Formats: sequence, structure tokens, C-alpha cells
Amino acid sequence: MSGFGRRLSGWRGRAWACVATWSCAAATAPAAAPTVADALKLAPVQKDVQYEQPSAAEAPQCTIKAEKFGKTTAWVVRHPKGRVLRQFSDVNSDNVVDTWSYFSEGLEVYRDIDTNNNGKADQCRWFHTAGSRIGLDRNEDATIDAWERLSPEEAASEAIAALSTGDAGRFAAVLPSDAEIGKLGLAEPVAKQLATRVAETRKAFAAAARGGATGAAAEFTDFGGLRPGLVPAGTRGSTRDLLVYENAWAMFYNGKQHEQLQLGTMIQVGAAWKLIDLPVVGNGSQAASGFFYQTAGSPSPEEAAGPENGPSEEMQQILTAMEKLDDQIASAAPGDLPQLSAQRADLLFKLAEVAPTRGEQEQWLRQMADMVSAAVQGGQYPEGAKRLQQMEQTLAKSKASEDLLTHFAFRRMQAEQGLKFADPKANHAKIQEEWVAQLQEFVTAHPQSEHAGEALLQLAMYSEFGGEAKQAEDWYAQLAKQFADTPNAAKARGALVRLNCVGKSIDVAGAGLQGGAVKLSDYAGKAVLLHYWSASGVTSKADHAVIKDVYAKYAGQGFEVLGVNLDYQREQVARYLQAQQLPWKTIFEEGGFESRLANEMGVITLPMFLLIDADGKVVNNDLQAAELEDALKQLLDDRAAGRPSERR
Repeated sequence: MSGFGRRLSGWRGRAWACVATWSCAAATAPAAAPTVADALKLAPVQKDVQYEQPSAAEAPQCTIKAEKFGKTTAWVVRHPKGRVLRQFSDVNSDNVVDTWSYFSEGLEVYRDIDTNNNGKADQCRWFHTAGSRIGLDRNEDATIDAWERLSPEEAASEAIAALSTGDAGRFAAVLPSDAEIGKLGLAEPVAKQLATRVAETRKAFAAAARGGATGAAAEFTDFGGLRPGLVPAGTRGSTRDLLVYENAWAMFYNGKQHEQLQLGTMIQVGAAWKLIDLPVVGNGSQAASGFFYQTAGSPSPEEAAGPENGPSEEMQQILTAMEKLDDQIASAAPGDLPQLSAQRADLLFKLAEVAPTRGEQEQWLRQMADMVSAAVQGGQYPEGAKRLQQMEQTLAKSKASEDLLTHFAFRRMQAEQGLKFADPKANHAKIQEEWVAQLQEFVTAHPQSEHAGEALLQLAMYSEFGGEAKQAEDWYAQLAKQFADTPNAAKARGALVRLNCVGKSIDVAGAGLQGGAVKLSDYAGKAVLLHYWSASGVTSKADHAVIKDVYAKYAGQGFEVLGVNLDYQREQVARYLQAQQLPWKTIFEEGGFESRLANEMGVITLPMFLLIDADGKVVNNDLQAAELEDALKQLLDDRAAGRPSERR
């Protein structure tokens, strides 16, 4: 079973601060493999993880054995019915477990990762039904020090948990640090104002926690906001687009009733949403004043204010019923999910009916559309597509806003598309053609809808993947013009640069992972392969093996490589580079596929290769790793013979 199996054979699970630390030392003598009982004693570092535990009757029937996943070996614990319960993996092939994964109903919901190979988890990740968080525990004390990825809903949940327990460190993690504020591109006076406001919020937290603002039993139940808004570069002297919520709110259950919590302003920092204000319980008029919309005006009183005294008794009853229903859904058999999903949609509709303002009514209806569409696409509520269609008709008769109508229309389209693809006899090519036609009709019928931008991006991507470059350019151009201030438009502008860069110079620059600033122009006079990649990409190791071989042959002939990594986690990239020992520089910037580096070239899929000649002009923007050596040899031969570079 290789050295990995032998080293794990002497393992016995031991607790580390009540947390899983599967650290393995080489066995000096043959020993039994780890037992199921040992494996099931291990628990996630973070205490709020809900994962599957087999019953006392099921545990003896579970199995554990070493399994291979590509080049990764892992001890896998399986339920008697075959689904995975735990997976303890050696990701970097050093014969020591460095990743501990926990599952629920066969889906991974949580993972502890040891990125520095010292036997202790320093990164925590949530998946699937557990969310999307990525937390960093830099001092390995089982407490999240910083969030690398955090949705608005998860940020609200973390704030409520911090208030209920009085945990100042936990609350500080959902506030932007001074370093993060410095990277937002704000004008200096605005950055100082924001830093001061955050510092005051941090100080005010202790008093709020001591006063029992939420109560010790507080549990997050819901999040709301009219919609995030993009504050374009140039506003109040800023140099970057900013995505923010003004006057966001959350609902929590205090053990007796549901209450509303005014969150104030939230801002997206990299892939994590952060608060800048101290949350306030109750009346919406108590929320802190807006920060980023000051020059554009605040939302209307109707939109900004919550109910005068928090949610009504009727709303509290509905929220309580929804909470109980969510517990049922979490443990329901597949056959029960359609009925339970329908009940949840009913409750969301009731919340919309009793909501005191039009803004809140539309918020609940949007959540209903999102929930039903997701349930249809997930195979949990097939009848939901018809329900969305019926709601569209009802809302049209009631003269609902155009924004709400198009929201339902787009979610219904996605649900119907999911149903078609779920059919085992489906003709996927035909369905794809029909979907493209639907997207075109939607863009024509609703050119100003927030979803038209998403539809245009999908149309452009489908055209590009289908080899229709001119059509893709037209869609990208339309997106960039009609929705100029959105993140999708930034991606579109970059895609236009990429599609038309052959024969032109491009400007790529950023912070090097190994330190210092790195610019493509630093390589003037050399042929350069510009490689956009991800450490988690399925072809990355194979691609790098090819590139290293070519680099070894031609580096002495004026050839260089510059990597641009688009992962979200710096630690993951650093660990990959340490293992692979790439002999060239790599640029990295927070944000992954949403980062500046990705948007500047409109990157929509990885890997991506561009070959650049000694004059700094792109000669190939559609290269594959296997084609590199031939293309490079031709480029170098042309240069040696004084011939113009062949461009394509």
C-alpha cells in the first residue's frame, strides 16, 4: 500500500484540543490499520459543523480502508450503505495525513487542512449544504483569525454568534483590517474615515456583548438586503470598483422569538464580506448611517427602515415554522423533499404577505424564487418549475415591479433548464441550443434587468467555447456597454482584450508570490509563455510537467515563463509551489476568478496560455500545453532567421 499505508498503519487517533489531528509517524514495526472506532472519534476543529455520525447499530458495520484519488491516498470511512462518512488524505504525497474531511449524506460539508505540514489544522473550509466559508487559523489555536471567503449570510451569522457569546475575536474577524482597507483603493481621507469607523465599532462591541444585545441563545435564521450595489471606481476619489450592501439586516431567534438585527453597511473584501458597523437589535431607524452611498443619496425611508418594533408576532410564528421545517429538510428522505420544499415556498410567500414594506415583500419573494429554482435544479422539487411559472403570471396581474418579474422569469428559466438536463434520455446538444435561444430572447425582452448582464455573459461564453469568436465579441461588447459598472462588465472588457490581443502588446503585472512586483514588461527581449492556472486544476500538475520540460530545453535560448495564479487561497498556492518547485515567477492576487488579474484578461476557464514574442507582442492566444514546444520552436526559429513571427 506504499509508504503512506505503512506510516498510517501505526496510527491511533488522538484528540488535540478536542479537535482532529491525524499526525502520523513512521511505524517501526507492523501494526494494524486504523479502526473505524478510532476514525469516528475525530471531530472538526470548528464546533458548529453538522456532519453525519452513524448510529450505535451502524458504526460496527462501517468500513475503513485506504483509497486512491488520482495521486492522493486517503483513509476513507464508509457507511454500511456505501456513502462516505470521513476521508483523511495525504494531499502532498509525503506519507502524512494533512487533510481531514467530514461528510453528510455522502457530500463533503467540512474540511480541516494542515497547509504547513506540522500536524495541526490551520485552514477550515465549509462545502455544499454547510456553506462556502474559508477560514484561516494562523496560530493553530482552533479559532478562526481571518476569513478568506465569507458570504454576506455567513458574515451575518458570524456576527450574531460573536454577539451571543461575547467573543471579541470572532467579531473582529468579520470586520475589515487596516491592511484590507488599504487595499480597497479608497481615497486617503475616505480610507481614514472608514478605518476610524471600524475601530469605533470594534471598541463598541464589548459593551454591546456585555449588555446581552442578542441573548446567549441567539441563532441566525435569515439575511436580507435590497441588493448589493456596485460603487464604481472614481466615486469620492476611489481607484477600484466596490461591491457593498447599505442597510443590510438579519433575523435571529433568541430562544423565545425571532428578532431583527440591523447590520448597517457591508463591503466585499476579496472573496469575503465584512461589516463596518456594530449590529443593532430592533428598530431599523437605529441602524448606522450609510457609508458608501453618501454622495448618491440614501435609500428611501420605506426601503431602509425595518418594522417599527421588529418583526410582528405573525412573522415570528412563520419564521419559527420555517426553522422547524429546515430541520426536517436536513434529515429528510429524498422522497419527502418535494413536499417539504413546497411547504418552505409556502412559508416564504406568507412572509412576503405579512411584510410591512414593499422592499421587504419583494425580498421574501426573491428568496422564494431562488429557493424554488435551486430545489428544482437539485432534483428536490421538480414541480417547482410550474410554481415559478404560476407566480410569474400572478405577479404580472398584480403589477409587480419589473425587477421582481424578471427575477422570477430568469429563475424559472434556470429551473426548466435543470429539469431538461436531468432527463437521462435528454439530447444535451439540443437543450444547449434551446437555452442559448432563451437567453437571447430574455436579453431582448428585458435589456435593463439585472439578470440580462448574467445572460449576456453566458451567451458570450457559449459562443467562445463553440468557436464563434466574432459572436462572442459582440456579446461581450454589449455586456460591457449596457452594464458598464458591474463585475460582469469588467470580465467582458478583459475578454475583448484577450480575444483581440494577437499582434498587440498586453500589460500584465502584480505581486509575485515569491516577493516583489512582477511585470510582463520585465521580460522584454525574450519569448514568454503567460500561463493562467489554479493549484486545484485537474491538469495543473501535468501542464507544469510539460512546461518544465520545455523550459529546461529552451531557457538558455531566450525563453521565459510567467505564471498567473487564480486561486483564492495564498497558502494553497504556496504549498503547491513548494511541492512542484517551479523555476519561474508566479503572480498572485486575492479574489480568484473575480480578481483584477482574472478580469483584465477576461479569464473564464483554466488553464489559459498565451505565447508572447521578444517584442512583447502576443503571437498565440489559444495555445494548449501539448502545442507549446512546437509553437515556441517556430517562434525562436523565426527570430533567428529574422522572419516576422507567425501570429494566430
